[in-house]
Amino acid sequence: MANVLHLMNAGGLLSPALEAEVREVAGAALSRHAARLGLDGVDVAVYGTPWTLPETGVGGYAPLPHWVQVTLTPENPNFAACWRTEIPATLAHELHHARRWQGPGYGITLLEALVSEGLAQHFEAEERGEAPPYARSSTDLNSLWTRAQAELDSPTYDHNAWFFGSEAAGLPRWTGYALGYELVRRFFTWQGADAVTHADTAAEEFRGAWGIYE
Repeated sequence: MANVLHLMNAGGLLSPALEAEVREVAGAALSRHAARLGLDGVDVAVYGTPWTLPETGVGGYAPLPHWVQVTLTPENPNFAACWRTEIPATLAHELHHARRWQGPGYGITLLEALVSEGLAQHFEAEERGEAPPYARSSTDLNSLWTRAQAELDSPTYDHNAWFFGSEAAGLPRWTGYALGYELVRRFFTWQGADAVTHADTAAEEFRGAWGIYE
């Protein structure tokens, strides 16, 4: 098997020059990240759509062990300045999800989601050379972690509220990402190694890391 990059541009949303450059940048990142993760047999679809992060014009999704999407909005005013960084970083994040899907899975509880997102962000941070923007929070994470305790084991937690924010719930945007990144950071401080080594580590093993290291 091999990993395959599919650049879907039948509608011409990407100019020929941009299509060629995106194919080169995404292809190199796919090869690099897949080799590090030991991934094989993954289809990566890259295509234009209006539904991406407004800050970058790039988005990603990995719903299955062998399927990753990277979405682009070339008309976004931020896209031109950042896509060469954001596509490899997004691929790192989503390919780690695919790798974890091939092991214990993404998970259905809040704790499992925090760990899966935290691991993916740490792998992404290796590509970026710094923490992803959504890993950073000006809110007191300790208080948010305390609040999360009641829902950590719930399979019916509100994923959109925790990860994308909810005024009604009093949860800032990216709360789950920031909590997950910090939980995994503390776990690495406690147990060592990195996001590749712990790609298959059960979420339950991360639970105690918050109270051990600051």
